[in-house]
Amino acid sequence: MPAIDALLVDMNGLFRHWHNTGARESEHRAGLPEGTIARYAYDHPTYRLARVGVLTDQEWADDVTNRLVADFGSRVRDALTPWRTDRGEADTEMIGLLARVRQHLPVGVLSNCTDALHSDLRHHGIEFDHVFPSAALGVDKPSPHAFHRAAERMGHAPERLAYFDDEPTFVHAARHVGLNAHLFTGATDFATRLNTLGIPLPR
Repeated sequence: MPAIDALLVDMNGLFRHWHNTGARESEHRAGLPEGTIARYAYDHPTYRLARVGVLTDQEWADDVTNRLVADFGSRVRDALTPWRTDRGEADTEMIGLLARVRQHLPVGVLSNCTDALHSDLRHHGIEFDHVFPSAALGVDKPSPHAFHRAAERMGHAPERLAYFDDEPTFVHAARHVGLNAHLFTGATDFATRLNTLGIPLPR
C-alpha cells in the first residue's frame, strides 16, 4: 500500500522555471539598469502583501508600474508589457509525471505567489487537483499555517501527505508540520522517490 494518500508540491523550480527574459526586455526598452524591475517588484514590501492576498496581482503590478514611472519617467509604462506577459517556462517532463501521478492519487500545488497562479496554470496547461496560491491561504511558506491549511483543504492529515520543494527551508518547515517532505533535485529523483513511497507511475 502507498505510504501516502496525496501529494503536495511546490510550483516554481519544479513545474515552471523563470528566466526573467521579459524583465530584461522591458528594462532594455525603457533604458533601465539590469535588475531594476526585480528591485521594484519583488524586493519591495508590496510583493509580500500580494503574496498573502492583501493586494491582488494586478494591484501589485500597478503599484510597481507607478513607482517606476515616478522615478524613471512615463516611457517606462509601455515598456513593461514583456515583463507582465512573461509567465515563465513550463517543465514538460514534470508535467508528464504529474499526469501519471494523478491517475493514482490527488496532487495539490502550494506556491508562494499572488492570485495569478490559477491563470498561469491555464496558460501553461498544467492541471492539479488542488491549487493553493499563498494569496488564497492568507499566509506563505515557511509558516506552518500554510502547510496546515493546504492539508486541511485537501482533506488529509499532514502525515499522509508527501511534499516536494526545491527550497530546503520549506522542506524543513513541512517536516516540522508532519508532512513526508523531500527536497526536489530533478525529475528523475522525483520519480524514484515516488516509487519508494509506493506510488506507481504507469506509462
